[in-house]
Amino acid sequence: MADEGTLVSAGRVLLAIGQNGSTEQVLEANTNYWIKYAEAEMSAEAEADLVAEYSGIEANYKPLLASMAAARAAMHGINQNQNTWDLATTQSKLNVLNSIWEDGLNLLRKADVKALLGL
Repeated sequence: MADEGTLVSAGRVLLAIGQNGSTEQVLEANTNYWIKYAEAEMSAEAEADLVAEYSGIEANYKPLLASMAAARAAMHGINQNQNTWDLATTQSKLNVLNSIWEDGLNLLRKADVKALLGL
């Protein structure tokens, strides 16, 4: 099976999930689903189809989108099986990923940033 996402690869999501993920968390079919879900969430928040517009977005902005998509998809993955790590580790992972996600959303919601992205 190949990566199905546009904004980020499954490998980046696995890196964001971290070491010793459960079978469910590292299964490529699951990461592909979470990537697609994250891309849809990002597009809804940006009020623009980021996947369709991706080729027109300048290269220096694509890492921002990749980081956001990886963080959000990893959050879905970690929530799939929160018993993989102890509670403090799980919560710490989710807190860091949520911070990346929220910071990115705050940028995507700004009209001037959306203009820079060509949206």
